[in-house]
Amino acid sequence: MRSRKIKLSFSDDIPHLTYRTLSVLYKYNAPIIWMEVYAYVCYINLHPVSDEVWESIKKDLSNIEGWESLEEIDLFPFEEKDTEMKNVLDIIPYGVILLNKKGDIKYINNYVAENIFFTNGKDVKGVNIRKYIDVYDELLSTLRKANSRKPMVKEEVEIGNQLYQVNMQIIRNEENVITGFLMSFYDIDRVSMFNRYDNPITFDDIIGESNKMIDAINQGKLYSKSDSPVLITGESGTGKELFARAIHNESSRKDKPFIAINCAAIPDQLLESELFGYEPGTFTGGTKEGKAGIFEIAHKGTVFLDEIGEMPPHLQAKLLRVLQEKKVRRVGGSKEVPFDVRLITATNQNIDEMVRTKEFRLDLLFRINIFNIHIPPLRERKEDIPILFEYFTRIHSARYNKNIKGIEQNAMRKLINYNWPGNVREFQNVLERAIALATKKEISAKDIILNYSLVPESDLIGNSLKESVESLEKKMIIESLKTSYSIREAARNLGVTHTLLMNRMKKYGIKKDKLDL
Repeated sequence: MRSRKIKLSFSDDIPHLTYRTLSVLYKYNAPIIWMEVYAYVCYINLHPVSDEVWESIKKDLSNIEGWESLEEIDLFPFEEKDTEMKNVLDIIPYGVILLNKKGDIKYINNYVAENIFFTNGKDVKGVNIRKYIDVYDELLSTLRKANSRKPMVKEEVEIGNQLYQVNMQIIRNEENVITGFLMSFYDIDRVSMFNRYDNPITFDDIIGESNKMIDAINQGKLYSKSDSPVLITGESGTGKELFARAIHNESSRKDKPFIAINCAAIPDQLLESELFGYEPGTFTGGTKEGKAGIFEIAHKGTVFLDEIGEMPPHLQAKLLRVLQEKKVRRVGGSKEVPFDVRLITATNQNIDEMVRTKEFRLDLLFRINIFNIHIPPLRERKEDIPILFEYFTRIHSARYNKNIKGIEQNAMRKLINYNWPGNVREFQNVLERAIALATKKEISAKDIILNYSLVPESDLIGNSLKESVESLEKKMIIESLKTSYSIREAARNLGVTHTLLMNRMKKYGIKKDKLDL
């Protein structure tokens, strides 16, 4: 048996009408699940009763003076509205989540359940959204600070391996009381994810006054005038993509698309379709219309393949053919589409060694390496550190609302003496952290936290664990002594006692007054 849903209607406000109705239900021991009374209408949801009892209830209710009609209904109005809303939300092609004020999930549509959280919608009902979205509190804080003219916040959020534009807004009732929040999720296509026009990079944005950097910049400007492929080499964090964007924006193609893909960041099975596109029905889960690859999308523009050394051999062969013929065939298709793009590639690996070990095709290297730019690591251009400090200090001081005026001498010495295995990217991160921690207008040595665990193996002496640990310990002690006014201050910076540091200095034969400061 199922519950009985009743709608009672009346035209006059008759005293005790609801009481008399409840008396009938009590008479037949018909428990009420839910009841709500409005002006001239009453809705009642009853626990299941037998047909015989139900007929008796209807008869007695009909005999009550005042009720104009009694009907059994399938859905209450709020259920109809809820069903209609869910049906609408489930057919829209993007994600929607309804939350209560605590951030607990009240409802998610099919798109979120199937494509983002990969679960059944019922499984996450009541679960707090923070389990799935780490930056929820940041979005909430920004939303609450927003004025009435901007009732929505927009943010790019990565969930799993996919990037989404997340819109979040407040839900209010008729009394303007906050009852919850609405979040919507828009898939950002992997190609468009890298195709940004809001921050065009030029060679003026590349910071460096050392001879090596000036040479690299001048090479980039010269190669911009040509349409031939460029291979950019350099360690991670040196700024290879900055050079690629600058070359594009200095070229005759600057008003056309610049499409970048990191060959190491996309799984092999997806990389082929991102590069060359696919026809409709080729993949389960692919779009019904198929998809153009980046060589089609970037027609008349520039394609930048970052970390090309990570490209698998079978795609190297296909890329070589595409570059030779200047035509691309989508995966699953037979039609060849001509394209006109300028190719820029980059790698942090020794590409010549990869050719010798058969990991990279020599004929493909010939094709992509018409021009070559090598970007020097930061440790080979340490004279650029002071101007990099000034540049990033302006940016991060404004971001953290700090008034940083400079840097203490021992702090600058600490920056210069460090090896910088992560190059400019690591330098920027270290400086941002220092500015965030700074309590004075000058950056001090204690504000600068360096990761000595990234010291290259070549800097470790000996093959045993004991020798390697001692080598690293000695190096850290020397670096701290160089950037500290006293042994006691060096001990504080290392997080050890003065006595322990003195014993270690004696063990390694380190004398502060003998160090080359």
